Amino acid sequence: MKKRTMALFIACTLTITSGCMPQNGEPDNSTVDIQTTTPATEYQKVSIYLYDETAQNLVSKEVQIEKNDEPIVELVQALVTEKALPAGTEVEQWSISEDDAPAVTLDLNKAFAEGILNTGSTGETIVLGSLINTIWDYFKPASITLTIDGEPLETGHNIYDKPFTSQISLTSE
Repeated sequence: MKKRTMALFIACTLTITSGCMPQNGEPDNSTVDIQTTTPATEYQKVSIYLYDETAQNLVSKEVQIEKNDEPIVELVQALVTEKALPAGTEVEQWSISEDDAPAVTLDLNKAFAEGILNTGSTGETIVLGSLINTIWDYFKPASITLTIDGEPLETGHNIYDKPFTSQISLTSE
């Protein structure tokens, strides 16, 4: 019985390995070259607004962001990268109406609100100016409503419970 089982095992092994051998009996060491094509990432140039070296004025800077279905996420990330928005700021939700006068709704996480709490009223205006002016320049909306986790932004200096209806203007004294 053992001889029969061993013979069957050897026959199966030879059958399996011979199926992997080419006709000339030499092992096939060739490789299959599989090429995958990843679509190239497209970028677009946009203007973002940052505070200048005096931290009292906003200046426009041209940057490239990834061209995708989430441009507002890319804009916010560009502002975070440039340190115009607090570290950890992320977009929770956003939308833009398709009216003749489009309205942008932007909901950010608590890191944004917590990051501007200790900046003083001037710092708060600069940070909000960077955000609002960047979005305004890109979308050209009639208004921008800003919320934090679905609630109006409260900073200790102000409660932002109404939409912004224009860009934020800063004047140096």
